[in-house]
Amino acid sequence: MKKTILSLLAVAMLQLPLGVTKAVAQPEEPYDPWEPMNRGVFEFNDFLDVHLLEPVARFYKENAPEPVYVGVGNFFSNLEYPNYLVSDIIQGKFTQAWDHTARFFINTTVGVLGFMDFATDWGYPYHNEDFGIALAYHGVPAGPYLVVPLFGPMNVRDGIGEIVDGFINPIGWVAYSSANDATKIGVLLGALGIRTVQTRAGLLQAIETAKESSVDYYLSVQGAYYQYRHGMLTDGKDDDEDDQFEQPPMPQGTFKGLEANGWSDVE
Repeated sequence: MKKTILSLLAVAMLQLPLGVTKAVAQPEEPYDPWEPMNRGVFEFNDFLDVHLLEPVARFYKENAPEPVYVGVGNFFSNLEYPNYLVSDIIQGKFTQAWDHTARFFINTTVGVLGFMDFATDWGYPYHNEDFGIALAYHGVPAGPYLVVPLFGPMNVRDGIGEIVDGFINPIGWVAYSSANDATKIGVLLGALGIRTVQTRAGLLQAIETAKESSVDYYLSVQGAYYQYRHGMLTDGKDDDEDDQFEQPPMPQGTFKGLEANGWSDVE
């Protein structure tokens, strides 16, 4: 099944007009034909966040030693290397591909499996990429806005990107190869739980501020999501003097590399 999906995606990518769309000049406007359903899912996600995820994340952030907190974030970011590399290559960003490759080998070896980030100080910066951004780069339309249970906001294009990224990520490899192994599945679920708590812990103040300042939190999150994705697509080059992409209200859900894009509470 996995090989079939990846083969179809490869054929689809060959049909894309490579190089036609360098970047979207203007942010995409939200298209939300499923708003009633989305609001219901949004409220469900927020209920789980308030009563489960936020308390756990707050306890973790307040009690975990800083080296542990930072190291865990570095470790999961390092695991995203295959996702970054595929997106870089599809977009023709070969300098970024080299940066990500160098980062992975430096941080995996000298940085002890990625828990320490030496690569940034050695001149190999982090770039946030994923398959959804690669599709957007080549002009694939966003499609309707969608709020997914447990995962939060996205659009149809980015949802497809999330599925592909799930196959590419090493955690996805483990899940696919361990479907009948209860022990490995338990370890996998534990890793996913830690990653989710880690991400949420870095966004405590951002989400609290967004809720306090929003007249309609749903619309605030929606707008922030589209700004965030546009900032990724343009590599932040469209930021104006008002820093429109700097620390917008944080959407629900787990986004990769948020700390590296100004969304984290951590300085």
